[in-house]
Amino acid sequence: MKKTLKSIVLTGALSLSGYGCLKNPEYSFYGNIGEEQVRFHEESILVSSLSFLDVIKRDGGIVRYWDYGSDLVLDSVQVRVGNNTTKYSANSSNPVAKEIVQKAQKEFDSYLTKITEIQTVPLNR
Repeated sequence: MKKTLKSIVLTGALSLSGYGCLKNPEYSFYGNIGEEQVRFHEESILVSSLSFLDVIKRDGGIVRYWDYGSDLVLDSVQVRVGNNTTKYSANSSNPVAKEIVQKAQKEFDSYLTKITEIQTVPLNR
């Protein structure tokens, strides 16, 4: 009885944590694209997931692209230059912030294309 109850509780906890609910595993990547260090990863949260694309630029700047719900549409972008970090939201009432996120979306899409190209090289030989 105790073992069955533990099993039920564990199964429920895992389903609530979103375990195994990654939506874009084909983009999982950690490596270099050109002279930039790039990492795409997802985390399960409750019944959804969150995707991150982290890019360390050649000049040392860091850009983190945030995609809540892992629908490949950016919700925000965080830019770090030196000791200054600024986060821009797609839902901002500031048109400049929205424009920055729109530009970041194009970069995000470009990185995903490059990741796909790198990871499918063996299929194209």
